[in-house]
Amino acid sequence: MILEKYVLSLFKHKKLHWVIFFCSLLGVIFRIPELEIWLLPKLTPIRYYIVTEYPNHSAEDTDLSVSVPISDMVSSVKSVKRIRTGSEHGKSVVQIDLQFGASVAEFKDQLYQNILEMKDKLPLGVETPRLLLGDSKERPFFEILIPRDYGKNSSSFDFYLQQFVFQLERISGVTEVRLQGKPKHSIFISLKSHILDVFPINIRDMESQIQTAMRGGSLGKIEGYTKDTELKFSSDIQTMDDISKFPISLGNGNSVNLGQIATIIESESPQEKLTSLNGKNVIYIAVFADQSANPLRVSSEVQKIIQNSNFIKSPIVSFDASNELRVQLKQFGFNLVWSLVFAFIFSFLIYRNAVPAIILLISVVSSLILFFHFVLFFSISINLLSLGGISVGIGMLFDASNLIVFSIRKQIGDNIVLSDSIAKGIRSVFISLFSSSITTMVVFIPLLVYPMEWKHFFFDSGVCIALLVFCSLVSSLWIVPLVTVSFANSLNEAEADLNLENLLFSKYEKIYELWNGFQKRNLAFLVFVLVPICFICFRFDWKVFPKQPILGFNLQMTPKANLPLTEELSAVNELQTKIRDLNPEHPILVFPLNSLETKRKNPEKAIPLQWKLIGFESSELLENVLGELLSSSKWDWKLLPIETQVSIALPFIPKDSTVFLHESFDELLKYSKEFKDKTFKLGLVGGFDFFPKLITMEEWSRNQIPISELIPNEEDLKQRILYQMSPKFLGTMGETSKRDLYLRVDASGIDFGTKEDSRRISFKTRTYETTFIGSLFTSKKESSYSEYRRESGLFYMEWLGDKVEPNANLLNSKSGLSVIHFSAQNEIKKFFQILLVLLLLSFIFIYLALVGIYESFRIPFFYLSISLLYLCVAVSFVFIFFREFHLGHYIGLIILLGLSIDSISLFGERWMETPQGVSSSRRREFTFRWLLWPILLNSGTTLMGIFPVIAFGIVGSEFSKAIALTMFVGIPISIFFVFYIYPSLFEKYLEKVL
Repeated sequence: MILEKYVLSLFKHKKLHWVIFFCSLLGVIFRIPELEIWLLPKLTPIRYYIVTEYPNHSAEDTDLSVSVPISDMVSSVKSVKRIRTGSEHGKSVVQIDLQFGASVAEFKDQLYQNILEMKDKLPLGVETPRLLLGDSKERPFFEILIPRDYGKNSSSFDFYLQQFVFQLERISGVTEVRLQGKPKHSIFISLKSHILDVFPINIRDMESQIQTAMRGGSLGKIEGYTKDTELKFSSDIQTMDDISKFPISLGNGNSVNLGQIATIIESESPQEKLTSLNGKNVIYIAVFADQSANPLRVSSEVQKIIQNSNFIKSPIVSFDASNELRVQLKQFGFNLVWSLVFAFIFSFLIYRNAVPAIILLISVVSSLILFFHFVLFFSISINLLSLGGISVGIGMLFDASNLIVFSIRKQIGDNIVLSDSIAKGIRSVFISLFSSSITTMVVFIPLLVYPMEWKHFFFDSGVCIALLVFCSLVSSLWIVPLVTVSFANSLNEAEADLNLENLLFSKYEKIYELWNGFQKRNLAFLVFVLVPICFICFRFDWKVFPKQPILGFNLQMTPKANLPLTEELSAVNELQTKIRDLNPEHPILVFPLNSLETKRKNPEKAIPLQWKLIGFESSELLENVLGELLSSSKWDWKLLPIETQVSIALPFIPKDSTVFLHESFDELLKYSKEFKDKTFKLGLVGGFDFFPKLITMEEWSRNQIPISELIPNEEDLKQRILYQMSPKFLGTMGETSKRDLYLRVDASGIDFGTKEDSRRISFKTRTYETTFIGSLFTSKKESSYSEYRRESGLFYMEWLGDKVEPNANLLNSKSGLSVIHFSAQNEIKKFFQILLVLLLLSFIFIYLALVGIYESFRIPFFYLSISLLYLCVAVSFVFIFFREFHLGHYIGLIILLGLSIDSISLFGERWMETPQGVSSSRRREFTFRWLLWPILLNSGTTLMGIFPVIAFGIVGSEFSKAIALTMFVGIPISIFFVFYIYPSLFEKYLEKVL
């Protein structure tokens, strides 16, 4: 009765309903800016990094003075699961892992408080610690390359480049803009150490005099001096000639020109010379953005500035982090258009009438409009992962509307009143429609509610699929009857193609007879034997998440001591030629590795570089080329994969590892080398995640000096060594064309790259006399390492690779050695055990929902038993067709479980509609003829809806592609079950259930 009243209200107030529909459509247009568009879902961060710079200090000093104190302070913070530290020259990284389910807000409050207190407890010279989330490396959001073809207008080019950077910095959401390779000549004052020794002055005094001479400024208006006159002092150093002639006071009334004791050169720094794209010098601009900012908006603003920069010639966008999301949006649009067009054509061919096809099209559009409003209401973000769920869910939008349209057209003609036909058509499929929609939504509840680390990762995808099913249900019960009422005159009774239907039924009867004879003997074999055979014969990988492809490789190459810049330039040019031969279609970008250290320049020495090599899928060819061209005596290098945005956001993927801990680093390395040799002999594949290099530390101790004139000026000694290694930035000079000024010491007598005895290094005493280290200091050489790592206060080494059994002979007990094993297999096994429990919970939720719908305990049990049988067969075929099984396949099976309830409910209603006493063949014929077209229509639209996800999948869509592939395998099996398995099961067991 309620249904009839609802249909009558559609007749009476159809204009009101259409107004509501069009208002919803307009709401979509006006509320688009409210969409939360992120690059990745806001996952709960479970790993933090504290990065602290400690310039000019060894890895050992950094470990003891910075890393250990910070880890001790952090250990008092609540909810910390593990603390690891990594110390290298001048840099400390403290990794903090949180316990699952920890209060992030409480943890961050305590952590920020500790960071504020750290500065006062750390040694002098330590820079302010920085907190990073999820990754110890800062990744740029946008990379821009500008060719350095500015001709003679260098000053105007500098101005426009500066304005370009300023505009980028003003974009809302941009946190920082870094620039490398700017065409700017710097002036280097290279002190001649052998001449400097003659004069009674040290480097610090010279530096102070030069910086004082560079200063100028205004004293303001001087009262009583000259009316309205400002007194201004100009700087003494403004040009190269001023530097050369600048008098250095020696303190005894004498002076010497700076040009007599120093070589003054004007040159580009190595950073400018080595920033290149395909061998041509470019300016590299890295734009960093806030994670919470809309990536499409930020990218659009950057692109707009690039397009409007008329004075910057041919800027090149090397990297745009929003491209993956943009491509996914285009793919989503393509999937949507494909689905709508195919559904329209397919339904038109089946109905042989345009009106049902139009009804179906309008209903699906209405579902999308309603889904849009739900997305805003529940604050669901549009990101790389949720778009995958929406793309898969599009294929399911047609099922409910197809069923309602087909059922209503079946009733038209049998009743005189159209409203009765509509009400009867809805009622005849309402239970199966409602049960299928509810079960498809209910099946996701355990996945979305159960507290597990991966819940937040697929939460958006699961919610989107459930909401799409719900919107499809609402639209089928609202829009389909509304459009039917509006187009009542054009909607005629379906003209059945009896010839085609009879032909299909005759073929069906023959195949059914064959199958019926086969299934009696072999059905049990297929169900209970096929699955174990699949496990035994078809070897495949169990994974938590599909492996993500890499975009290319990042090459980091670091020169060893005193490698000249000319040799580095030659090596870079040769390496670029070789790499271009391997992959000529992709660009080769080279720029300095330490982009933050912009003031550390030496015009003659090589610097660390990083290469971005896009398009390489395997590292073997690159490693061969690098091994040939980069000598191990001159270069340290390593290849790191460039990962997709989805890979960056992935929670911790289980991996086999063995962690060795010891309080002595030397003992730990000794055992690690023994372990590495044993694994090599046994053929185990793997290696340690890092292996430090042995370095030599020379410690100078002061001798007792009774003569005060010989007391060493240690500051002069330090400056000589530091300024020879890295020139000191003194400031900028010049009025119009600003140039940086650096002070350095030549390599005379301080060449640590040779075997020269360091005791012969000269420096000043406090009386400005020249002496040598060996006369006043005693040197002591000790062994140290380039990197130190700790966990819980102990030094550790981690083996990554083939699983090492705990009871293997490789792990003989050593004094003071602790060993911790992490098994990926056990973690994955535990993960799928949880999923299996959640699947059982899904069955319980579905059973309870069906009990409420059918008001029976037996019918839902019978339906779920059939569904379980179908799921076992579907799983078997998934195992056969695929060589791996992961979360994507599991979610695909969960969706198939909901769809199977749909087909079972629909079949059961048609089966029970036949009168008692009718033969099974007549019952089967009646059910077949009723279900043939809606089942084919639903299956066809669903398969074509997910087909673009499979055929046109892009990098990063492996997760949604696995869901679609599983459905693509399971839907044909479902059709087979509907027409061949269900008749036998219902014929044998339904009466017993009832």
